[in-house]
This record gives sequence, C-alpha cells and structure tokens, in this order.
Amino acid sequence: MNAHNDVKRFDQSLDARLVLAAVQLRVTAWVDLLVARWLARCAANVEAAQVLFPDRKHTPWSGHAVRSVQ
Repeated sequence: MNAHNDVKRFDQSLDARLVLAAVQLRVTAWVDLLVARWLARCAANVEAAQVLFPDRKHTPWSGHAVRSVQ
C-alpha cells in the first residue's frame, strides 16, 4: 500500500516541462539516427554507382551536365 502511494506522489511531482524536454531529446536522437542511416545508404549507393559506371566523370550533382550521345 505504501509503494502505491509513493508512485502516485512521484507522478504528481513531475514537472511537465522536464517531461517534454526529455521527450524532445529522445525524438531528436531518433531523427538523428534515421538521418545517419539514410546518409549511409546514400553513400553506399554512390560508391556502388562509381564501381558500376567508372567512365562517367560528370554527374548532375557535381555541377556538370551529363551529355547525351546523339
């Protein structure tokens, strides 16, 4: 019975600002993790493309347009 009362008092003493700050930190950490995974996949795709297409030196993201063969 005493343990139940202690838990109840603990919940009432929590500051909502501290709880929201903790949630914000967790969400920020989760987003950082997802972005890091996405960037790692992008880097792996670029490396794979460089292996598959070694003769393509100019790409749209390098500032040069890829010329089409006519």
